[in-house]
Amino acid sequence: MTALTFTSKSNSAHNVDCRRLTPNNLANLTVAQIENLSLLNTKNSPKIADCFDVSGTDANHIIFKKTHHQLDYIGHKMTSGQITIEGDCGDFLGANMRGGNIICHGNANDRVGDQMRRGLILIAGDAGDYCGSRMIAGTIGIYGNIGSNIGFAMKRGTILLTKVPSLLATIQDCGTHTLPFLTLLFKSFSAFNTPFNALKNLRVQRYAGDLACNGNGEILICNTNVSA
Repeated sequence: MTALTFTSKSNSAHNVDCRRLTPNNLANLTVAQIENLSLLNTKNSPKIADCFDVSGTDANHIIFKKTHHQLDYIGHKMTSGQITIEGDCGDFLGANMRGGNIICHGNANDRVGDQMRRGLILIAGDAGDYCGSRMIAGTIGIYGNIGSNIGFAMKRGTILLTKVPSLLATIQDCGTHTLPFLTLLFKSFSAFNTPFNALKNLRVQRYAGDLACNGNGEILICNTNVSA
């Protein structure tokens, strides 16, 4: 089977809400059935076929092609499977995510992983403001630059960075540590073709927070030097 693929038809004048395009929502549907679905459960919502060319059969792996920053809510409430984005995407990537993997080969806008509960998000490029906001659990990796207010109201979970961000006052510096569990985490990244495959160094700068929400989350700044 080939991955279920959504190819964006054009850069819309309006943002496109992609929350219905997840493995759990589209399992066991034919391409014709998917094309005929409305993007939202509203009276005047456009159909999926109005915004995307649809191909492929394997809904457990969804690919977005010709993407742009107006595609919002990709991976919203997904529970399993994989979503691959072959370009940029909009706000709320992986919001309320419950499981599975999201791989973004471009940049993401604001609120990546908002209220995320489980799963993995890897972004090869940059991410906007409020990444990991209200995060409950799971793992987010940003290889490029990151916006402001990262980890706002974060309760638990791990945010992995390669660049030092501007941090909230309620994110506590815990010093530099060697974390053996990163061996397993980095090994799990090998299944995906991303820059994260180059990470080997287990020595990281660790921050805990958000202290306003008990401080059980963590932000790890990785050294991209390959030596362990």
